[in-house]
Amino acid sequence: MKVTTPFRPMPKTYCLCIKADCPRAAECLRSVALTMISPDEQSIQIINPSYLVTVEGDCPVYRSAAKVRYARGFVKMLSNLTVAQAHALRQALEHDFGHTRYFRLRAGERLIDPATQEHIRQTMTRIGIAELPDFDAYVEEYDW
Repeated sequence: MKVTTPFRPMPKTYCLCIKADCPRAAECLRSVALTMISPDEQSIQIINPSYLVTVEGDCPVYRSAAKVRYARGFVKMLSNLTVAQAHALRQALEHDFGHTRYFRLRAGERLIDPATQEHIRQTMTRIGIAELPDFDAYVEEYDW
């Protein structure tokens, strides 16, 4: 079974911002990511500078550069449940995510974003699991 790395590199199509005088440049992922570009990259995608000149107030393309806490896998979590609880959780999550995505999330092949972590916890509470165990591991990554 192939397990992918939890590191989420910047997508090739991620739009960067080159507005040097932006007051929020230091905290905007689109601006911070510009510093991560290798000089070997022949081309990049940027937000239209002509559009940025027209923006007043809050920038509609702003993206926080704060890293997000992703979970990775929940196999250990399942081992702390009764067989009936694990079965009910699997059925509920497979219904919500589909068979393949459920197994990739469970195995840690796909990172679990905070909203999905909360969904899993709420599902556990809904089916009667009182003590909510932690996910297998956590990683901090940019939310591209």
